[in-house]
Amino acid sequence: MLYMRLSGKGSLDVSDSEPTRATSADIGWICLSDTHFGAENSLLSDLPTGSIKVDVIQPSPVLEKLVECLAALVATNSGANKPTLVLNGDILEMALAEDNVAAMVFDRFIDLAFAGSQPIFDDTIVYLAGNHDHHMWETARERQYSDYVAGRPPDSPLEAPWHATLMFERDGGGHPQAELLTALVQRRGGEQLTVNVAYPNYAVGDDNRVVIFHHGHFIEALYRLMSTLRAAIFPGQQAGPDIWDWESDNFAWIDFFWSSLGRSGQAGEDVGLIYDCLQQPASIGLLASNLAAAAVGRIPHLPRLLLRPARWAIRPIIRRLATKVLTHERAHADILLTAGAEKGLDAFLKGPLRRQLERERPGGSNSDVNFVFGHTHKPFERVQRVDGFRNPVSVYNTGGWVVDTLTTKPVQGASIVVVDTAYQVASIRVYNQSDNTSDYRVTVGPDNSLLAQQLKGVIDFSAGAWADLSASVASAVAVRHDALGEIIKRGSEPAIPASTAPTDAKASKPADRHISPSG
Repeated sequence: MLYMRLSGKGSLDVSDSEPTRATSADIGWICLSDTHFGAENSLLSDLPTGSIKVDVIQPSPVLEKLVECLAALVATNSGANKPTLVLNGDILEMALAEDNVAAMVFDRFIDLAFAGSQPIFDDTIVYLAGNHDHHMWETARERQYSDYVAGRPPDSPLEAPWHATLMFERDGGGHPQAELLTALVQRRGGEQLTVNVAYPNYAVGDDNRVVIFHHGHFIEALYRLMSTLRAAIFPGQQAGPDIWDWESDNFAWIDFFWSSLGRSGQAGEDVGLIYDCLQQPASIGLLASNLAAAAVGRIPHLPRLLLRPARWAIRPIIRRLATKVLTHERAHADILLTAGAEKGLDAFLKGPLRRQLERERPGGSNSDVNFVFGHTHKPFERVQRVDGFRNPVSVYNTGGWVVDTLTTKPVQGASIVVVDTAYQVASIRVYNQSDNTSDYRVTVGPDNSLLAQQLKGVIDFSAGAWADLSASVASAVAVRHDALGEIIKRGSEPAIPASTAPTDAKASKPADRHISPSG
């Protein structure tokens, strides 16, 4: 890797790199990722002190201060054009929260950022689905295909549905509209707003410089599991080299496990509890016992004599599955990227990402390429050599706005990535976790970015709304650590034996929430 010197918190010193050309360009794009709206552990969901239930009516203090800071960024523009908001995946928490909860917390963000006479952003939002909101892409993909079918003559053959959008927008569009997301933003911010979905890559740039956004889940082997199984079961059938090959092999798996659970009724709530309990390995054994007891208790007409043997048979299976999940990237909260993720990142960049870039813009890999991703919740900035690219690739990770662990993890935090209309990039590191509240302060980099220098020249990131944001984040992180401990404590309480479950008719009556308002 070239020009890379990382501190313990992932800051970058690139003073030996070549200087970037001067610019006075306005901010054209602002990227946020991994907001996880609706999740209890998200700093951007309001979680009252002492509670483990999200308040969907009030915006969280961190969200309010974040939007104030975004407005301050946009106020530095000299022109009247508003920047485009790029939401880079895991925006709505659809795996561990119900749709309506995630949507109502997202409403609070739209109220602050788009409502009123002075919205912060342009009317078109670009949404890249992640693993926790992958279903947003699936619904947009279905709309994309239905529009295609509607435009074909009756006797014409139909192509198979596509599993990716164009990376670059073309005249007249090219990215399908997300109906649910557009409905959400229009009811709060006005009918002029639309949300378009690009997946899994979105790019802006010119012949000299390109900025590519991708959520980041494909750097992990877990999200290519079906490709791996296919190759193991059918020797010689390796995954195809293009991004649509990777997605077509694995989309059903990603959508099922990581984006559909919140819509699975009580099962979704149970899996959300499992996910929280996995943050503490000591809870896995008791959790496995509880799940085994619950599973066996739901088997109809199982003789009492077989209850205990059935629980003992299921328990080790659940424990093995739970331990397997602990190997995913976010579970390694003490290092920026595991060796497996490093390998996956390199494979993604030089493989499907480069191939799509060259397909849409021949010679694009000869330009200065910036790659922005999130997913890991561990922000960093660095420059690295990648086979097939003429110049070193500048890599930015946006981190995440959640607290995943019971204890402080200094590599975890969040950044805002800003791109100007000359396609220069700056990373605004909002925070890294710390036990010392004075460590919560906003920094801007990398040092060789003239956009970063320009922003630091007009904004005092240690004062005003930025200082308030730092203080709010420090307080919220501590609250989320306590809340996660309480969630795990409640989830680890001994399960109620099936024989003592309540039999009251009112208590056992199914909820009516799956019945439409029309009956």
